[in-house]
Amino acid sequence: MAAWSDTARMAMIGGASAWRLAMDVCADLFGGAMPYDPDKVATPVALSKLINEGLTDPDRGPVRITQLSQQDIPSVSSNCYNLVLSVEEAEGKLPASVFVKLPMASYATRWFMNIIQSWRLESDFFRDVARGLPLRTPITYATAWRGSRFFLVQENLNIDPAVTLFTNPDMMEGPSLATVHLCLDALARLHCHHHGLSREQQEAVLPYRYHPFLSPQMGVISRTLNRMALEPFMRKHPGIIPPDVAQVYQRTVSEWPKLLKYWFGGPLSLLHGDSHLGNFFVNGNEMGMLDWQAAHWGKGIRDVQYFLSNSLPSGVLASCERDLVTYYAGQRAHYGAPLDASDAWEEYRSFSFHPLMTLIVSIGFGGLNEEQNTVFTEVLRRAVASVQRLDYAHWLKGYLANA
Repeated sequence: MAAWSDTARMAMIGGASAWRLAMDVCADLFGGAMPYDPDKVATPVALSKLINEGLTDPDRGPVRITQLSQQDIPSVSSNCYNLVLSVEEAEGKLPASVFVKLPMASYATRWFMNIIQSWRLESDFFRDVARGLPLRTPITYATAWRGSRFFLVQENLNIDPAVTLFTNPDMMEGPSLATVHLCLDALARLHCHHHGLSREQQEAVLPYRYHPFLSPQMGVISRTLNRMALEPFMRKHPGIIPPDVAQVYQRTVSEWPKLLKYWFGGPLSLLHGDSHLGNFFVNGNEMGMLDWQAAHWGKGIRDVQYFLSNSLPSGVLASCERDLVTYYAGQRAHYGAPLDASDAWEEYRSFSFHPLMTLIVSIGFGGLNEEQNTVFTEVLRRAVASVQRLDYAHWLKGYLANA
């Protein structure tokens, strides 16, 4: 009965998302919708109008761009269209180059991203939260969401000599252990910054309506997608998920409410939520982070599990995994929110399900291009290996016996 109830509610949520998209199409006829077509946005008049609508610092406006041109810098995203623009601005209130993030043209992608509210979350995050973090995030000059659409105008990190961005080949090869330690240090700083706030204090920083598992809307969506995703995934990629992993996946989904109590119980931190290598960047002698579409409140070790299992080849990770988790726990103590290394390891084992779940849902319901499919398949193999290596099935059995 609960599954049918979730499916019905999911249908209503999906219908509301489709309605927002349709209303924006109608508004396009009268010029009232926020533009998202890159050819229409990348003009001096249109971009100036968008920036002035969404300025994060009113003292920077009004902006009047006189000329712009698109730079030939690839910027890959699975759900957005990204532009790097050279701009000339009459008052000198913008840098000479900016990064612009827009909704993808695909109707299905825009429909889904509205269901899960990721674009609205990212816009609100960069407007209200990012400047208070203890690590560098891209400077956001303007952002807004309206109807089913959004935009971000940020600094072009490519022109900062202190910055190095990571690419899909970096993800496939895996970072050096020195880079891994820098990433874990950045995560420890992030997780300690808001650690242990009350629910009311958390709500004031980042509202729970965006939470991917605990909000009334997203709770329904995550339960439904997790339950439904395995079958279409197995049809697309037969043989990648071993029977024992498929079985433990199904058991986890069937016991979802009990697991949420463990994963999101106790003192929580602000998480990045999608902390693979590609969402870090070298910032001098430390790491910054970008692409905050999945930020939420949770246990910091989730970001650690997501980063390590996604970003390192399985053989490399297996040789140093526990040492890396212990290092993160030590950095937590250094930054003022200690975490016992043994507790961290058990939490780390429990969260090995999360990278697997995210990939099964993304691949099961998503349409990937060839490059994305290659990366996702390799990362999926790493997630499967993590679930098996850490014996998540045994952890799950023990937890459920005592829950």
